[in-house]
Order: sequence, then structure tokens, then C-alpha cells
Amino acid sequence: MRLGYMTNAFGPLVGSGAGVTSVKDIRYLTMCDDLEAMKAIREIGFEHIEVLDGNLTNYADNIDSLKDMMKSADVQMMSVCIGANFIYKDALEDEMAHVEEVCKAAKEAGVTYLVICGGAIRTGGIRPGDTKLLSEGLEELEKITDKYGLVACFHPHLGSIAESPKEIDELLAYSNIKVCPDVAHLLAGGYDPLEFIKKYYDRIALIHLKDLNDEGFAPLGTGRVDLDGVISYVKSRGYDGDWLVEVDGYAGDAKEACRISYEFLKNKLV
Repeated sequence: MRLGYMTNAFGPLVGSGAGVTSVKDIRYLTMCDDLEAMKAIREIGFEHIEVLDGNLTNYADNIDSLKDMMKSADVQMMSVCIGANFIYKDALEDEMAHVEEVCKAAKEAGVTYLVICGGAIRTGGIRPGDTKLLSEGLEELEKITDKYGLVACFHPHLGSIAESPKEIDELLAYSNIKVCPDVAHLLAGGYDPLEFIKKYYDRIALIHLKDLNDEGFAPLGTGRVDLDGVISYVKSRGYDGDWLVEVDGYAGDAKEACRISYEFLKNKLV
């Protein structure tokens, strides 16, 4: 079992400006000092990290410099999060070109998991057939992750097709992709996290832990997600997979959120 922390709480989330006019250049990016974020996470106790795709591909032409940073901070990169629209067939080729770039860099950096968000919601809302289009896009993505030996896992996410229970279940009926349940996103979208985990337990690749309160995502143990119930259940099933803690969009101090979350996990996963 490995326990990691996401660097995206350590700065504002943006999209690459080049992606405005070029689909292949769309990517998430956390505006932070990557090395300082790694050091802060490691100092608190986490030994592994997840980053957004843009924070990885910034080093695509010099992965050795990224490896040197991780060595200096004494962390390993466990996973990378990537997003795409998936449902626009004429854009899918360019989106997959970006996936290939990320997977190549991820393999060189020693990453295990590609965590996938996405499925665009159209101006007029979700149309019949959109979850099927998303599943077809994910099938193309898995061809690339298989090529690079990465584990692809889908992350149901607010603001995407796979936000509510109906669309999540519909998508996972079409697709055999493994899942990365994010307990707070599931709860915010109306899906009981424990119910989801029980239903799709055999498809879990990685679990994202975060909490949720009235103001948004929050450090572990400060919101209303039944984290103890989730942890107890998967441990009772013999789960020996990996965990990733994330507190994205939190308005408070990033290091303090990391510390609170680590303390919450003592005698549970630590």
C-alpha cells in the first residue's frame, strides 16, 4: 500500500493558454513551485505524489530534471491526472495525441496510474448517447495506457458527464475501465461514496480521499464524508491498493490542509 498527496492544492488551477486554439495542447496546470510543493508534502509524511498533466509535461523534454527534483524532495510520483472532452469525434485524435505525450512522460517518471477526468457537458446539456461516446473515447485512451504499461482509471468528477449516479452507472455499464473513486466528488454529485465503492469494488485501481463541507472540498476529517466507513469497508475486503489524498480548491493554507489530513489518517492508513 502506498499513500500519496496531490500537489494541486499548492497553487491556482489553470488550463494551458495554448489549448484555447489547439485541442492537442489543452492541459491542467497547478501554478506552484513544484519542488517546494513536493518538499512540503514529504515533510508532513506523505512519500508519494500525484500531479496534473501540465505539471508533468512541463518537463517532457527533460524528465531527468523532474527526477532530480523528486529525488531531492524524497518523493515518488504515483499518479497523474488528465482531462479530456472525449465526446467530440473530430477532436478525439488530437486529444489522444496529448494523452500519448503524457503517458510517455509518465512512464519515464515512474508513474503507475493515469487518473482520467472528463466527458464534456454540451451547452444544451448531456445528450442521449454522450456516455457511450465517452466510453468509446476511454477505449481509445486505454490503448495508449496499455502501450506504456500504465493503469488507466476513471475519476467521476463534478462538471463532467460522469457527475451524477445515473450517468456514472451508465458509463460504467458501457466501459470496463477501472475506477478511481473520489469520495467527495461522488458525494457532491449525489452518489453515496460507500455505495459506489461496494458496487464497483472489483474495478477499483486507486482511491482518492478528500472531505466535503458547506464551503467545498476540505481537509480529511473536517467535513461530512464518511471517511471512516469507506476506509473500514475496503480494509475489511482486503484492499491492499494505493490511496491518494486531495484537497483541491481549498481556500485555507495548503500545508495546514496537508498536515490535518495526514494526522487524520494516523492509526487508519499511516
